[in-house]
Amino acid sequence: MTMQMGAMGRSQTAYAQVGEDTPFQLDDSDPTVPPASSMDPTLFNTSEHGLSSSEAASRLARFGRNELEDKQKPKWKILVEQFTGPMPCMIWMAAFVEIIIRDWPNFWILVVLQCVNGGLGYHESTKAGDAVAALKASLRPEAMAKRDGIWKKINAAELVPGDLVVLGAGSAVPADSRVCPGAKPIDIDQAALTGESLPVTFHSGETAKMGSTVVRGEAEGIVTATGADTFFGKTATMIKSVDEMGHFQKILLRITFFLLFISLTLVSICMIYMIIKGDSFLKALAFGVVLLVASIPIAMPVVCTATMALGSRKLAEQKAIVSRLASIEELASMNMLCSDKTGTMTLNKMALQEELPMFFEGTSREEILQCACLAAKWKEPAKDALDTLVLNAIDLSPLNAYQQLEYVPFDPSTKRTEATLKGPDGVVFNVVKGAPNVVLDMCQNGASIKKHFEEEVNAFADRGIRCLAVAKSNAQGLQMLGVLTFLDPPRHDTK
Repeated sequence: MTMQMGAMGRSQTAYAQVGEDTPFQLDDSDPTVPPASSMDPTLFNTSEHGLSSSEAASRLARFGRNELEDKQKPKWKILVEQFTGPMPCMIWMAAFVEIIIRDWPNFWILVVLQCVNGGLGYHESTKAGDAVAALKASLRPEAMAKRDGIWKKINAAELVPGDLVVLGAGSAVPADSRVCPGAKPIDIDQAALTGESLPVTFHSGETAKMGSTVVRGEAEGIVTATGADTFFGKTATMIKSVDEMGHFQKILLRITFFLLFISLTLVSICMIYMIIKGDSFLKALAFGVVLLVASIPIAMPVVCTATMALGSRKLAEQKAIVSRLASIEELASMNMLCSDKTGTMTLNKMALQEELPMFFEGTSREEILQCACLAAKWKEPAKDALDTLVLNAIDLSPLNAYQQLEYVPFDPSTKRTEATLKGPDGVVFNVVKGAPNVVLDMCQNGASIKKHFEEEVNAFADRGIRCLAVAKSNAQGLQMLGVLTFLDPPRHDTK
């Protein structure tokens, strides 16, 4: 086993080598890797030098770009749709009748009305689409990939299966990527995919999903899927497959057909009556057109489009881009909205609450917070959300009087963090913080306080408040001190 240094001073990553060009091997048992029937497993046998430029170009042509297909409607089609809907067709029919009876003033009024409505709708629709396209272009992601033995920063859309990439803290996972053998664990925030605010630890052999973000650690990975073949891409494809007429269009269509039926019925009765009474057909037709135009709200599309256009401008002032005008009305008529909470309606940032139940006589809020900080690397930058929570709660300078002899970082399997410390008086003690039920089982006073402890924790859970238990050892053993309470507060613009 040898160690290979990452380029440009990156953290050291270990992987097996037999010779200089020994390829990486992926475990086919992982369900996140595309099956052999759909993806050639030899694609992932990438050497430590990465792919060559020629091989990458070949795979790019074979698998396509690492981006989701964006089916944009041509602008000419958007323009045509403005003049071919149910209501525009009625206006065209009325204008055609005006030509037959040679009523030119009314004919030009109808044509101008049609053009104003179609032009306004086309302008707002294309303007929104252009704004979305510009936003996507400005947010084009990049990835650090190894090509021809050299680390390069490339457009993430050019990644291909088998590429060797760096998954570093603060960067987005550019494509579904398998963590290379021997790499140290990395923490990845999957809030965009799962809504969970706390990061998930990925070990060697596990696959990080496109759309997530690395929050701690650094490792090299092999790209296993790109574009629509990724977990994120498949989910997006399923959502796009739902193509249904919007609520607003349905309402307008119902109104149009209802008015059309009533109007045609009345016009037909009136024309038949006039012809029976001896009036000429052209005179009856002229009267019918007047009645038809008067009974149908021809200006309804203009009014609706203008109203929604004003709404889109108001939303634009609030930094919101409306890609489809009808979506404004559809959102306003919504009865229930199922939305991701974390980072959407909340800050995606834990906030400590004032409530702090205590379970050990003589303890104080300040002591509990100090013990929580001692169960972390307080002299180093916070590495996760919980450490950030407690280290920002108090003044850390008094903690420098303590010497940290041993530290066990948080592990998802144990659900706790532990530390052994030596106090200013020379006494050695342990501190633990973690999941309430886990820490309670470790404490000597756990049996005596269990009922009251569980009642408090369950009451907080019913209110959506999370709990973090803190314990400290003394001569009798580990004692439960108290429970820190925290939550992810709502955004200032959430109402």
